[in-house]
Amino acid sequence: MQCNLNMTTMNIDIKFNESGKIIPSYNGKEITMDESPYMIYLATTGMCSAVYVRAFFAQRGMSLEDVKLTQIITYNRMTNMVENMEIKVDLPSTFPTKYNKAIKVVVDQCPVKKHMVTPPTVSVSTNLDVAVEA
Repeated sequence: MQCNLNMTTMNIDIKFNESGKIIPSYNGKEITMDESPYMIYLATTGMCSAVYVRAFFAQRGMSLEDVKLTQIITYNRMTNMVENMEIKVDLPSTFPTKYNKAIKVVVDQCPVKKHMVTPPTVSVSTNLDVAVEA
């Protein structure tokens, strides 16, 4: 297998604090509004998935302790574009195996993930467009 030196992998970890708040981090540092908009954008896929995982656990009265999501991102440094994302859900050893498929279905429901799979068209306009066109 050939190694592509232009590709790099980055992991965004998403954990829950004791009250269930979703905490994303990169290289051990929490991703907040003080970070770059791009890191926030990337983290939203994993954070959205975490919202659905949290709801799944809450509906069943299960603890979020030892639950972690890792968003594994393959990034092309030449194009400055993400080429692949994987959401890995680390479940506690007490998690019932009968729910393994269900938790994957729950994560697939995340609308942020769906927008990454089928992105919208994005256009740019300004308030001067009408004046320029006249």
